[in-house]
Amino acid sequence: MTSATATEYPERIRVHVLGRFLLTKGDIPIPIPPRLRKPRELLQALIAFGGTEVGAGVLIDALWPDSEGDAAYHALESALYRLRQLLGARDAVLMEGGKVSLNREQLWVDMWEFEEELKTSHDHEPDCMERVDRMRLLYQGHFLQHETEKSWVLKARQELRDRLLRVIRDAARACEQTCRWEDAAGLYRSGIELDTLNEGLYRGLMLCHRELGDLGEALQAYRRCRELLTRFLGIAPNAKTQALYHSVRERAAYAPAGGGL
Repeated sequence: MTSATATEYPERIRVHVLGRFLLTKGDIPIPIPPRLRKPRELLQALIAFGGTEVGAGVLIDALWPDSEGDAAYHALESALYRLRQLLGARDAVLMEGGKVSLNREQLWVDMWEFEEELKTSHDHEPDCMERVDRMRLLYQGHFLQHETEKSWVLKARQELRDRLLRVIRDAARACEQTCRWEDAAGLYRSGIELDTLNEGLYRGLMLCHRELGDLGEALQAYRRCRELLTRFLGIAPNAKTQALYHSVRERAAYAPAGGGL
């Protein structure tokens, strides 16, 4: 990886937003008392909006939607002041020209590390599985998984999850092209852990099990897909998924005893 990891800068303030929200300096957690809820949310919002030159208006709309004019701006200034106190570094959060930025020399954020891995070219990497392993190690859970369900959190959460799913899907397809069906199946299962309603991932898993001769597993993947889509979305699997299911059923009908249903 080209970007710096948290262990390379042990004195930097470390912010974990993928999974459980955690703020540390070195290996020591920084406690956040309940009275600092707004500074905590301000830090989270800054990360969600990219962390660099985030407009004051954007932050006010996200955190103080019912405030207006001077009152809203003073609320932002107060939260900024208390956030700097919490972090123990005045220059950790910078404001200039009505735009707020987190100082990347002072802070390490797991989401930034994850995004750097996404941007890095891996065209010549011999094993796409290694890249997925690195990304899953960083991706300890969905963005602010146990925090507020505000719209800006949900938007960032979905975007990050979808970007990781694209990496997993592309890696699985690369494995399919070289008939590495076991590896591809593992990748599809990994993707399903992140998005249990992603029909394309179930279809990929079914295909892998079919090619491996695990027809019972392929049919089980279909049943799980059908059950979840029906229960949570009120829809049936689409035509592509059903066609694959019927092809597995046909193959299972001619399989030796124990190799089908």
